[in-house]
Amino acid sequence: MSQGIWIVEEHDSDGVKNIALELLSEGKKLAGRLREPLSAILIGAQVEANVAKLSQHGAEQVYLVEDDTLSTFNLDRYAAILVDLIKEYTPSVILIGATPTGAELAPRVAAKLRVPCITNVKKIIGSKDNLKITKSVYSDQAYVDIQVAPTWPLVLTIAPGETDVAKSRDKIEPVVIKADAPFSEELDRTKIGNFLKGDPRTIKLVEADRIVAGGKAAGEEGFSALQEFADLLEASIGGSRKAVDDGFISKERQIGISGNTVMPKLLIACGISGAREFTTGMENADLVIAVNTDEKARIFEFANLCIKGDLHKVIPALIKKLQPAKEKDTVVS
Repeated sequence: MSQGIWIVEEHDSDGVKNIALELLSEGKKLAGRLREPLSAILIGAQVEANVAKLSQHGAEQVYLVEDDTLSTFNLDRYAAILVDLIKEYTPSVILIGATPTGAELAPRVAAKLRVPCITNVKKIIGSKDNLKITKSVYSDQAYVDIQVAPTWPLVLTIAPGETDVAKSRDKIEPVVIKADAPFSEELDRTKIGNFLKGDPRTIKLVEADRIVAGGKAAGEEGFSALQEFADLLEASIGGSRKAVDDGFISKERQIGISGNTVMPKLLIACGISGAREFTTGMENADLVIAVNTDEKARIFEFANLCIKGDLHKVIPALIKKLQPAKEKDTVVS
């Protein structure tokens, strides 16, 4: 009998990625409704240290597959590992991030198992006998409600930013189940030559590690300076709803309730008052720096570093300081 909610962890050199913690949050809610245990699948090289973080965010069990050959993502090998684990332990639902990695992995695993795969899931409701899923289609321009047939396991993908990260709990030692990675020449049909870093100007805002955000007070000239500042930091540009309404920035770059929910390592908010519409979409950022002329601005309540000043003076000054260092790095590289 199929039982258990699984999430597939993603990580980088800094540790567990936010998408994994989001999946655990969603998985915990689903596991509670279905009354099933919540587990995480951890695949990689020397990644056992990530177990503690996963357990703090709800993982009761961690299936750990470690090998030096898994230091970089290999679609065939990762898919084979997942398929073997699923066949042996028979979970009900597997949650995978709708990331570049997950978008490849989820359908491959589902096809090998001949089970349903539903991508870009927005909402999961109901019980195991009456599970209903809402997913986005046409690039979020429409939504579809799906009545799931009782076929298990079910593979689902969820995009970053679709759910909040639940607060971590006291450390509880999870059950760690170690498994071997399958080895076969047919699993090495492709090799990764090198990685090309995504362009901060074009990647989705929810995937950005650094964001420079502007509000209505920035104005058209201010946003031009903010873009130059963001380029120096290799950051993406974002903005408030009012900045979008005034045409200073595009809708897909909006942060907040009616825009994107982001969780970057660094967010610099410039000329943003801090209305709930905006802060709801960025309150889980790791480090927040705020620049505002009003020392009582609500954004300062969310900032780790508060700068009372005019962004039209502060940002050009920072650009002037950063440019020589950037030019030096470019020459060296």
